[in-house]
Amino acid sequence: MPEDPRRHFGPVAHNYTVATYHTNADRLREILDLAQLVPEDVVLDAATGTGNVALALAPRVDRVVGLDLTSQMLLQGRRVAKERGITNVVWVNADVHRLPFADASFDLYTVRAAPHHFRDLRLALEEAARVLRRGGRACFIDCAPPAEAADLLHEIEIRRDPSHLRSRSLEEWTGLIGASGLEIEVAERRELFWAFDDWMDNMSVSKERRLEMERLLDGAPPAARAALRPERIEGRLYHAYWHAMIRARKP
Repeated sequence: MPEDPRRHFGPVAHNYTVATYHTNADRLREILDLAQLVPEDVVLDAATGTGNVALALAPRVDRVVGLDLTSQMLLQGRRVAKERGITNVVWVNADVHRLPFADASFDLYTVRAAPHHFRDLRLALEEAARVLRRGGRACFIDCAPPAEAADLLHEIEIRRDPSHLRSRSLEEWTGLIGASGLEIEVAERRELFWAFDDWMDNMSVSKERRLEMERLLDGAPPAARAALRPERIEGRLYHAYWHAMIRARKP
Protein backbone atom coordinates (compact mmCIF):
# COMPACT_ATOMS: atom_id res chain seq x y z
CA MET A 1 0.00 0.00 0.00
CA PRO A 2 1.23 3.53 -0.75
CA GLU A 3 2.35 5.62 2.22
CA ASP A 4 -0.15 8.26 3.37
CA PRO A 5 1.33 11.69 2.48
CA ARG A 6 -0.33 13.21 5.56
CA ARG A 7 1.94 11.16 7.79
CA HIS A 8 5.04 12.68 6.21
CA PHE A 9 3.95 16.20 5.32
CA GLY A 10 2.02 17.11 8.45
CA PRO A 11 5.08 17.30 10.73
CA VAL A 12 7.11 19.38 8.23
CA ALA A 13 4.32 21.68 7.01
CA HIS A 14 6.06 24.87 8.15
CA ASN A 15 9.13 24.00 6.07
CA TYR A 16 7.12 24.46 2.89
CA THR A 17 6.29 28.09 3.69
CA VAL A 18 10.00 28.90 3.31
CA ALA A 19 11.19 26.12 0.96
CA THR A 20 13.58 27.42 -1.70
CA TYR A 21 11.91 25.91 -4.78
CA HIS A 22 8.33 26.35 -3.59
CA THR A 23 8.65 30.04 -2.68
CA ASN A 24 11.15 31.21 -5.33
CA ALA A 25 9.76 34.14 -7.33
CA ASP A 26 11.08 32.84 -10.66
CA ARG A 27 9.58 29.41 -10.09
CA LEU A 28 6.20 30.94 -9.17
CA ARG A 29 6.35 33.18 -12.23
CA GLU A 30 6.68 30.05 -14.38
CA ILE A 31 3.24 28.80 -13.43
CA LEU A 32 1.68 32.26 -13.58
CA ASP A 33 2.97 32.68 -17.13
CA LEU A 34 1.99 29.14 -18.10
CA ALA A 35 -1.57 29.68 -16.87
CA GLN A 36 -2.40 32.66 -19.12
CA LEU A 37 -4.37 34.30 -16.32
CA VAL A 38 -7.32 36.63 -16.77
CA PRO A 39 -8.77 38.67 -13.87
CA GLU A 40 -12.10 36.82 -13.96
CA ASP A 41 -10.56 33.39 -13.41
CA VAL A 42 -11.90 31.12 -10.69
CA VAL A 43 -9.01 28.78 -9.87
CA LEU A 44 -8.53 25.43 -8.17
CA ASP A 45 -4.97 24.94 -6.92
CA ALA A 46 -4.90 21.21 -6.24
CA ALA A 47 -2.50 19.71 -3.68
CA THR A 48 -1.77 23.30 -2.72
CA GLY A 49 0.39 22.40 0.28
CA THR A 50 1.00 25.63 2.18
CA GLY A 51 -0.51 27.60 -0.66
CA ASN A 52 2.54 29.07 -2.35
CA VAL A 53 0.96 28.86 -5.81
CA ALA A 54 -2.55 29.75 -4.58
CA LEU A 55 -1.25 32.89 -2.87
CA ALA A 56 0.74 33.90 -5.96
CA LEU A 57 -2.36 33.47 -8.12
CA ALA A 58 -4.76 35.26 -5.79
CA PRO A 59 -3.89 38.93 -6.59
CA ARG A 60 -4.28 38.23 -10.31
CA VAL A 61 -7.63 36.39 -10.40
CA ASP A 62 -11.15 36.57 -9.01
CA ARG A 63 -10.77 33.82 -6.43
CA VAL A 64 -8.79 30.69 -5.65
CA VAL A 65 -9.58 27.43 -3.90
CA GLY A 66 -6.48 25.90 -2.32
CA LEU A 67 -7.13 22.19 -1.79
CA ASP A 68 -4.93 19.74 0.06
CA LEU A 69 -5.18 16.41 1.86
CA THR A 70 -2.94 17.50 4.76
CA SER A 71 -4.70 19.78 7.24
CA GLN A 72 -1.44 21.04 8.76
CA MET A 73 -0.38 22.34 5.36
CA LEU A 74 -3.65 24.25 5.00
CA LEU A 75 -3.22 25.78 8.45
CA GLN A 76 0.09 27.22 7.30
CA GLY A 77 -1.53 28.52 4.12
CA ARG A 78 -4.27 30.26 6.10
CA ARG A 79 -1.65 31.83 8.38
CA VAL A 80 0.42 33.18 5.50
CA ALA A 81 -2.69 34.47 3.70
CA LYS A 82 -3.73 36.37 6.83
CA GLU A 83 -0.24 37.83 7.25
CA ARG A 84 -0.29 39.06 3.64
CA GLY A 85 -3.87 40.34 3.80
CA ILE A 86 -5.04 37.99 1.03
CA THR A 87 -8.77 37.36 1.36
CA ASN A 88 -9.83 35.69 -1.91
CA VAL A 89 -8.45 32.21 -1.17
CA VAL A 90 -10.67 29.49 0.30
CA TRP A 91 -8.90 26.50 1.86
CA VAL A 92 -10.43 23.03 1.40
CA ASN A 93 -9.25 19.80 3.03
CA ALA A 94 -10.00 17.16 0.39
CA ASP A 95 -8.59 14.54 -1.98
CA VAL A 96 -7.58 15.32 -5.59
CA HIS A 97 -9.11 11.97 -6.60
CA ARG A 98 -12.57 12.96 -5.31
CA LEU A 99 -12.93 16.70 -5.77
CA PRO A 100 -15.90 18.07 -3.77
CA PHE A 101 -17.04 20.40 -6.55
CA ALA A 102 -19.71 20.35 -9.24
CA ASP A 103 -18.85 19.85 -12.89
CA ALA A 104 -17.58 22.95 -14.71
CA SER A 105 -16.81 24.92 -11.53
CA PHE A 106 -13.42 26.41 -12.48
CA ASP A 107 -11.67 28.32 -15.25
CA LEU A 108 -8.22 27.10 -14.23
CA TYR A 109 -6.80 24.03 -12.48
CA THR A 110 -3.20 24.18 -11.27
CA VAL A 111 -0.99 21.63 -9.56
CA ARG A 112 2.74 21.89 -8.90
CA ALA A 113 5.30 19.46 -7.45
CA ALA A 114 2.63 17.07 -6.16
CA PRO A 115 1.32 14.56 -8.75
CA HIS A 116 4.22 12.18 -8.11
CA HIS A 117 2.37 11.47 -4.83
CA PHE A 118 -1.02 10.77 -6.45
CA ARG A 119 -2.01 7.13 -6.05
CA ASP A 120 -4.07 7.25 -9.30
CA LEU A 121 -2.92 10.02 -11.60
CA ARG A 122 -5.37 9.00 -14.30
CA LEU A 123 -8.30 9.49 -11.93
CA ALA A 124 -6.91 12.81 -10.66
CA LEU A 125 -6.64 14.06 -14.25
CA GLU A 126 -10.20 12.97 -15.00
CA GLU A 127 -11.36 14.92 -11.95
CA ALA A 128 -9.40 17.96 -13.13
CA ALA A 129 -11.12 17.76 -16.51
CA ARG A 130 -14.53 17.28 -14.90
CA VAL A 131 -14.41 20.43 -12.76
CA LEU A 132 -13.10 22.65 -15.57
CA ARG A 133 -15.45 24.74 -17.65
CA ARG A 134 -15.34 24.44 -21.43
CA GLY A 135 -12.30 26.37 -22.60
CA GLY A 136 -10.75 26.18 -19.13
CA ARG A 137 -7.03 25.54 -18.68
CA ALA A 138 -5.13 23.01 -16.62
CA CYS A 139 -1.48 23.59 -15.70
CA PHE A 140 0.80 20.85 -14.42
CA ILE A 141 4.36 21.14 -13.14
CA ASP A 142 5.94 18.03 -11.67
CA CYS A 143 9.23 16.15 -11.56
CA ALA A 144 10.02 14.43 -14.88
CA PRO A 145 13.59 13.11 -15.10
CA PRO A 146 15.10 11.78 -18.32
CA ALA A 147 15.35 8.00 -18.62
CA GLU A 148 19.07 7.97 -17.79
CA ALA A 149 18.48 9.47 -14.33
CA ALA A 150 14.98 8.20 -13.54
CA ASP A 151 15.85 5.06 -11.55
CA LEU A 152 18.47 6.76 -9.39
CA LEU A 153 16.27 9.76 -8.66
CA HIS A 154 13.40 7.44 -7.80
CA GLU A 155 15.59 5.71 -5.24
CA ILE A 156 16.58 9.05 -3.72
CA GLU A 157 12.99 10.35 -3.78
CA ILE A 158 11.58 7.43 -1.79
CA ARG A 159 14.42 7.59 0.75
CA ARG A 160 13.81 11.31 1.18
CA ASP A 161 10.00 10.96 1.27
CA PRO A 162 8.39 7.50 1.48
CA SER A 163 5.07 8.88 0.18
CA HIS A 164 6.67 9.49 -3.23
CA LEU A 165 5.16 7.10 -5.76
CA ARG A 166 6.40 7.79 -9.27
CA SER A 167 7.77 10.53 -11.48
CA ARG A 168 6.46 10.42 -15.05
CA SER A 169 8.32 11.20 -18.25
CA LEU A 170 7.03 14.02 -20.41
CA GLU A 171 5.71 11.43 -22.84
CA GLU A 172 3.79 9.63 -20.09
CA TRP A 173 2.33 12.92 -18.96
CA THR A 174 1.09 13.91 -22.38
CA GLY A 175 -0.46 10.49 -22.94
CA LEU A 176 -2.34 10.55 -19.64
CA ILE A 177 -3.55 14.11 -20.10
CA GLY A 178 -4.76 13.38 -23.60
CA ALA A 179 -6.67 10.35 -22.32
CA SER A 180 -8.43 12.56 -19.75
CA GLY A 181 -10.10 14.57 -22.52
CA LEU A 182 -7.89 17.66 -22.23
CA GLU A 183 -6.06 19.04 -25.25
CA ILE A 184 -2.38 19.82 -24.72
CA GLU A 185 -1.18 23.30 -25.74
CA VAL A 186 2.29 23.39 -24.15
CA ALA A 187 4.45 20.45 -23.02
CA GLU A 188 8.12 20.81 -22.24
CA ARG A 189 10.72 19.61 -19.78
CA ARG A 190 12.69 22.25 -17.87
CA GLU A 191 16.01 21.60 -16.13
CA LEU A 192 17.19 23.28 -12.93
CA PHE A 193 20.51 23.31 -11.07
CA TRP A 194 19.18 21.73 -7.86
CA ALA A 195 20.48 22.44 -4.35
CA PHE A 196 20.53 19.05 -2.67
CA ASP A 197 20.47 20.31 0.94
CA ASP A 198 17.54 22.66 0.30
CA TRP A 199 15.62 19.68 -1.11
CA MET A 200 16.44 17.59 1.96
CA ASP A 201 15.54 20.44 4.33
CA ASN A 202 11.94 20.40 3.09
CA MET A 203 11.42 16.99 4.69
CA SER A 204 13.82 17.55 7.63
CA VAL A 205 15.98 14.64 6.44
CA SER A 206 18.59 13.54 8.97
CA LYS A 207 22.31 14.04 8.38
CA GLU A 208 22.85 10.27 8.21
CA ARG A 209 20.17 9.81 5.56
CA ARG A 210 21.54 12.74 3.54
CA LEU A 211 25.00 11.19 3.50
CA GLU A 212 23.49 7.91 2.36
CA MET A 213 21.80 9.66 -0.59
CA GLU A 214 24.92 11.67 -1.42
CA ARG A 215 26.78 8.37 -1.74
CA LEU A 216 24.10 7.18 -4.19
CA LEU A 217 24.70 10.25 -6.32
CA ASP A 218 28.47 9.97 -6.12
CA GLY A 219 28.31 6.31 -7.09
CA ALA A 220 25.78 6.73 -9.88
CA PRO A 221 26.17 4.66 -13.05
CA PRO A 222 27.92 6.61 -15.82
CA ALA A 223 24.77 7.47 -17.81
CA ALA A 224 22.91 8.70 -14.73
CA ARG A 225 25.91 10.68 -13.51
CA ALA A 226 26.33 12.30 -16.92
CA ALA A 227 22.68 13.41 -16.83
CA LEU A 228 22.69 14.57 -13.18
CA ARG A 229 26.13 16.24 -13.28
CA PRO A 230 26.61 16.32 -9.48
CA GLU A 231 28.91 19.13 -8.38
CA ARG A 232 30.04 20.53 -5.04
CA ILE A 233 30.29 24.30 -4.71
CA GLU A 234 31.68 25.66 -1.44
CA GLY A 235 30.92 22.32 0.17
CA ARG A 236 27.27 22.18 -1.02
CA LEU A 237 26.04 19.51 -3.42
CA TYR A 238 24.14 20.50 -6.56
CA HIS A 239 22.83 18.42 -9.45
CA ALA A 240 20.42 18.61 -12.37
CA TYR A 241 16.69 18.16 -11.73
CA TRP A 242 13.83 18.29 -14.20
CA HIS A 243 10.14 19.18 -14.29
CA ALA A 244 7.43 18.67 -16.88
CA MET A 245 5.63 21.95 -17.59
CA ILE A 246 2.30 21.44 -19.30
CA ARG A 247 -0.77 23.50 -20.16
CA ALA A 248 -3.88 21.81 -21.48
CA ARG A 249 -7.36 23.07 -22.33
CA LYS A 250 -10.83 21.55 -22.03
CA PRO A 251 -12.47 21.56 -25.46
